[in-house]
Amino acid sequence: MSLKKKSAWAALGLTVSRRFTSCAVGFLTPRMGNARRRPENAGARRVRRPAALCGAMMLAFALPCLAAAPEPAAPPPEKPTLDVAKAVELAIERAADQVGPAVVNVLVMREAGGGFMGMDDPEGGPDNLPDGLKEFFERYRRAPPPSFRAQGNGSGVIISPDGFILTSEHVIRDSSEIEVTLATRKRYRAKVVGSDARRDLAVIRIDAAGLPAAKLGDASALRRGQFVLALGSPFGFGRDGQASISFGIVSGTGRAIPGIGRELDRYYGNLIQTDAAVNPGNSGGPLANLDGEVVGVSAVISSQTGASDGVGFAVPITAQTRAIVERLKRGEEIVYGYIGVLIQEVGEEEAKASGAEVGQGALVSEVVPDAPGAKAGVREGDVVVGIGDAPVRDPNDVIQLVQATPVGEKVTLVVLRKGNREKMTVEVARRPGPPELAASRETGAWWRGMRVEPLTADLREQIGLKDSDQGVFVREVRDGSAAAKAGISPGMVLDQVSGKKVASIKDFIAAVAKLDGSCAVRIVGIGTKTIPAPDAPKSEKPDAKDPKPDKPKDKDGEKKPDDKPAEKPQMSK
Repeated sequence: MSLKKKSAWAALGLTVSRRFTSCAVGFLTPRMGNARRRPENAGARRVRRPAALCGAMMLAFALPCLAAAPEPAAPPPEKPTLDVAKAVELAIERAADQVGPAVVNVLVMREAGGGFMGMDDPEGGPDNLPDGLKEFFERYRRAPPPSFRAQGNGSGVIISPDGFILTSEHVIRDSSEIEVTLATRKRYRAKVVGSDARRDLAVIRIDAAGLPAAKLGDASALRRGQFVLALGSPFGFGRDGQASISFGIVSGTGRAIPGIGRELDRYYGNLIQTDAAVNPGNSGGPLANLDGEVVGVSAVISSQTGASDGVGFAVPITAQTRAIVERLKRGEEIVYGYIGVLIQEVGEEEAKASGAEVGQGALVSEVVPDAPGAKAGVREGDVVVGIGDAPVRDPNDVIQLVQATPVGEKVTLVVLRKGNREKMTVEVARRPGPPELAASRETGAWWRGMRVEPLTADLREQIGLKDSDQGVFVREVRDGSAAAKAGISPGMVLDQVSGKKVASIKDFIAAVAKLDGSCAVRIVGIGTKTIPAPDAPKSEKPDAKDPKPDKPKDKDGEKKPDDKPAEKPQMSK
């Protein structure tokens, strides 16, 4: 019998049993009155007993039906937590399946010179060796030092079916040979198509077609707490074609790591921070969201051990990044804007002096002589609060806005100076290469016992010169030196050396580079003085580095804090 029929019979039985049971109880129970009991006759007994018997029979009929009735259904339980976890797990699997086939291992070979087993000649040379070894070492010394190949491991992601692969610039830098292993375990030789050291991005290519390509997303939509996947070949685990995957969240956006890669003028700013495990070998690999889109390129880790401490960083995929990648695919050089100012966070003292708010804007800590900023009138101590129509919240805003501005375009800088809001127009120049930048940032040069520095706007104001006055500032003179004998003293300004105009340290170094004998220098406001030849017969070339260099100072004379992060950042290559 079906459950539906059993329920119907049970209901019918229950109704009938209730009615007949009440009837039976009524007949079986003696009636009590306030008078004496009525005598019962035989007829009555004959009527009541069959009725009671009928009620009992109906009750017996209903009991099996009641036993067959199902229990009431329990309320549906709430959705279990396991289902939610399974849904997240499924999303991770789908994202990994979308991006994973496009992730590659990048094996790099670099040529390096060396010596015999990495050692120099023994102390004293071959003459101190036993006779049997002299001839061997003599041959070794005459032969060119052998070279060896250093191997590096990184990651990359295919961005087009025709073989273009996006990776980190530091992964393929100085490479002599690049080998790429695909998810199919096929291996190809790759060549560098284009690279951008400043943003640590590079595009390489293999000779293949019909490859699975990952989709580039938009990191500008990322929020803290969103799930992300880091894919790549940590410690080489990925050379078998199966990319390693780690799972985490976006810990922060817009992060900056100052100091690292400065010799290459690398800019690690506006980075994505994640706690997904990023280890050596992950560099160049994708950081993906749960939609299977690449939102970043793993680049750096901050670690005390050299391995993941849960603080990894990736270069974000933005509209600007995509434009750079497209230019790299065409082999074009990436050019950045430059105005020649060094900036830092605004502290309490700087905020009071300029009228700015603490932590808002960017403090100009140094102005490069002859750079666009200096020509426009930017001074040390100014606080940049706007560029064009865009507000400036911190130094990173200045860097990103300036470097994204086309060369030759003019922008309006809004600065706070001693409580006043001023505007100045700056023509953006092409950012120099690392060597030129390093030379422009030198604090001075030594020559014939005197140290000269750039003539900044603050120095002009202190010594009462006009803005149009050019030259180099004499910071220090050694006693008994050739400069001291000529009557040169600290605080003077030289604007001419041996008939050549001097407006910068670069001009000064070029003017004195080949001078051997005495020479005439012109001092602003004083006239010409002759500096005798040095005691040494050979020419004395200027040294751009102080023998005991001081750290750059601000105008209050306090040394600036070292520009280092709290933890040692490392390339995740």
